[in-house]
Amino acid sequence: MKKFIVLAAIVLMFSGCSNSLKVTPQDVAGAYGKDFSASVKAVFGERETEMSVSKNGMSISITVNSPAELSGMGIEISDEHAKIGYKGMEQEIEKNSLPEGTPFLLLEELFEELSDPEEFTLSTENENIVADFGDFSAVLSAEDFSLISAEFPFFETKFTFSNFEFVPSE
Repeated sequence: MKKFIVLAAIVLMFSGCSNSLKVTPQDVAGAYGKDFSASVKAVFGERETEMSVSKNGMSISITVNSPAELSGMGIEISDEHAKIGYKGMEQEIEKNSLPEGTPFLLLEELFEELSDPEEFTLSTENENIVADFGDFSAVLSAEDFSLISAEFPFFETKFTFSNFEFVPSE
């Protein structure tokens, strides 16, 4: 009987120290309702690009930093439109005319769905938070919900985030 009590105590002790999630999708969505900026490395297929990304209100701005031949290209996505600028030329197009699975649209989808608590479930992994959207997932810092990475397996695309900062509310 004594062995059973010790075993039960050990089981309870470990289950009490489990990765219980104290964060809700509403908490995460609240953070992503705010403005933010980050550096992003995107690997899609065998290609790689580095970008600067910011969200301001309902608008997402992306500037390509590498590869060199695309450096300086910018895209601003808002509502149903995308404004693309490169080497002094600018054109506004309908967002849905961009090819499906482009890193720009995947980032927009990620940010949009992170701001809607009905679109994802949360779990913990290695002291981080994992947001699962069904088709893709994202890893967030448990400290401040900043993005660490996101993966879109169907499009063979992975994003790695650095210098992620939420803009303080005024």
